[in-house]
Amino acid sequence: MARSALTGEITKVSGKKTYRVTISYRKVHPTYRKIVTYRRSFLVHSENEHAIGEKVSIVPATKRISKLKHYVFVNDSKVSEK
Repeated sequence: MARSALTGEITKVSGKKTYRVTISYRKVHPTYRKIVTYRRSFLVHSENEHAIGEKVSIVPATKRISKLKHYVFVNDSKVSEK
């Protein structure tokens, strides 16, 4: 089964290798028929450096990383500097 990628923005650096990514999506409210913005935050693991405000894509990890971290960045391969 394919893993679906979520797109969001880094809102907090929570340690050396942990980032908080906030996903925003808009939906019609079932009762009031108004468009409402919903937000959901995920803790994401990364070996590389990232900045707050960066737009990123995340996917669920194949194995749970910690109690709260279950996601990793898409295409987060380490770039070697020579």
